[in-house]
Amino acid sequence: MASTLHDPVGRNVVDVAQSRAGRSQPYRDARAEYERIHALREVSPIAAHLRERRFELGLTQEEVARAAGTSHSAISRLEKGTHIPQLPTLQRIAAVLDEELLVCFHRTVDGEIEREFAAVA
Repeated sequence: MASTLHDPVGRNVVDVAQSRAGRSQPYRDARAEYERIHALREVSPIAAHLRERRFELGLTQEEVARAAGTSHSAISRLEKGTHIPQLPTLQRIAAVLDEELLVCFHRTVDGEIEREFAAVA
């Protein structure tokens, strides 16, 4: 039997979320955006991460594009998961989102996974 999550006052978490959604359009909008980001993560984790970070910072695609020195359409395609920019462009986008772009080297040695991360310079 699955356990049911409860909030501190004992109400079911699903009921609380639905209650909030019924009272607040911004809450419904944010919840819908996070559902879209979750679905996008299955297709393109990079796109989902960048979209989520932009949403958290309250930036528009146009603002990110302008600050990163790229086009609005490039940001839109990136967030749809249909485009991966070159590393210098991705670095500039990450900087606008107050993040650092890292690469990961991944290998298996004697059945053990080894990962090494490095900043993209």
